[in-house]
Amino acid sequence: MLDFSDLPYRFFPPKRNALVAWLIGLNNRWHRLPRVLKLDRVEVSGLEDLRSRINRHGRKRDRVLFLPNHPTHADAAVFLEAIRQAGFTTQMMAAYDVFLRSRLDAWVMQKMGAFSVDREGSDQRAMKQAAAVLARGKHALTIFPEGNVYLRNDHVTPFNDGAAFLAVRTAKELARHDVRVMAVPVSIKVTHLTDCRAVLAKLLTDLGNALDSPTNPQDNLTSPRESIVRIGSTGIRRNLTQRGLTPPKTDDLAELIEFSAGAVLSDLEVKIAVEPKDGASLIDRVRTARRVIHEVRTDEDRKADHAAALTWADQAMLAFRICSYLPDYVAERPTLDRVSETIEKLAEDVRGAMIEPIGLRRGLVRFNDPIPLDEYIAKGKRGRQAIRDLTTACEASVQHGVDELNAQNPCTGGKLWDQVG
Repeated sequence: MLDFSDLPYRFFPPKRNALVAWLIGLNNRWHRLPRVLKLDRVEVSGLEDLRSRINRHGRKRDRVLFLPNHPTHADAAVFLEAIRQAGFTTQMMAAYDVFLRSRLDAWVMQKMGAFSVDREGSDQRAMKQAAAVLARGKHALTIFPEGNVYLRNDHVTPFNDGAAFLAVRTAKELARHDVRVMAVPVSIKVTHLTDCRAVLAKLLTDLGNALDSPTNPQDNLTSPRESIVRIGSTGIRRNLTQRGLTPPKTDDLAELIEFSAGAVLSDLEVKIAVEPKDGASLIDRVRTARRVIHEVRTDEDRKADHAAALTWADQAMLAFRICSYLPDYVAERPTLDRVSETIEKLAEDVRGAMIEPIGLRRGLVRFNDPIPLDEYIAKGKRGRQAIRDLTTACEASVQHGVDELNAQNPCTGGKLWDQVG
């Protein structure tokens, strides 16, 4: 998982150009997907139902909000191709730090219709832009509700409720003009096409050596789970010790993750004067802490606190990385895809940078049943409850879609590790 960005915020508005967007789509299809991201193609399902249930004609055509999961760094490119196949155009909300990577990246994204959002701040300008896209209805709107790339394709991370809040609020306004807003949950799955176990085993061996916790190269090739647990546990304990925290003595991975993330967060919450809400999950506590830290680090009037906030950001990132792992993710079903994701995630966390795609892959995209927002804006329905219900429904739909894609996956990545080949 890549570090959070606390660079000074700048809003990048959409500047969509139909011709440029078409050319970028061609480049995405014939160059970026196969040559950069090593994806041979994108297979799309659910199009017939999507097209039949969305009114796309006339003055009162439906407004469409696409809500995909965000399991890999290739999702934007995969989704762009899926949207092309579906016959839609879309404007996309994207993290502002992506626009800051280079002027060319910013130009390309804006010409495609993307606009920036400060995910950890109260970004009213981005919300207004998103609402305007839905209100006009010329293009669909796309938001990734998970907010971050978790490299955990088979399990959807709890959605942020910002997308549902925007959808419900806009739907109420448009309902006065007899116009519907349709939320479309989208499931993305990226799966391996080739036997890349030797490459993954080598990467796992290198990670063990980097953490002074050598592993057996042959074991990494035949049964890598023990090495994955060992390297992950070593990394957690090492990071806790470096920050003056005492690692737990337990050998149980679930207990280690829960205790360690909790200890890091508890220490951090004291430093930033945040009281965790009763029943808040570890991920929710990280998100709350991040909002506070981000506010400090981007406030020019609080430069005296910036040095301390830098250490807080490091601590929040550590907690986020720890609690983003599922202890039984590989053990539950040790497919090539799950093992690969976990090793790649470990590598990204240890090195602090994205790694190149391991082998040739395929993108699978499923457009799930569109959800009309009529019932969520019905008279007497409380706003907060409607937002929670819509968020839950979309998250469950995406997870169901991922499960369906896995059940029908004929590719090598869907096979158990010891049955590949």
